[in-house]
Amino acid sequence: MGGEKCLYKLQSASVHFISAKHTTPIKKYVDDINFRLVSYGFFTHCHVSAMSVSETWYAVTDHGTNYCNLYNLMEGSGLTEAPGYKEITSDFLCTQRSSANCTVY
Repeated sequence: MGGEKCLYKLQSASVHFISAKHTTPIKKYVDDINFRLVSYGFFTHCHVSAMSVSETWYAVTDHGTNYCNLYNLMEGSGLTEAPGYKEITSDFLCTQRSSANCTVY
């Protein structure tokens, strides 16, 4: 019934890379999260590539959990409200993204 917006742990961070882990509170599945940041336009813009992958090999249909890991971190940072913010993804790139309920995950 929710509660998965917690249990994120920063692994490492640099100017261009952020690595973290997310542990689901009930079943304790662990997801690896990576953000790659590239500045452009004389450092006035930033392109962020991100991925979240379950450490559990059989978690193919994750109900959008890996997408929500990324979305919830971006939303929590306030960046989704920033001028010029644009999300580019699809169900092909993020399994079950269109059916994901990020208020739960």
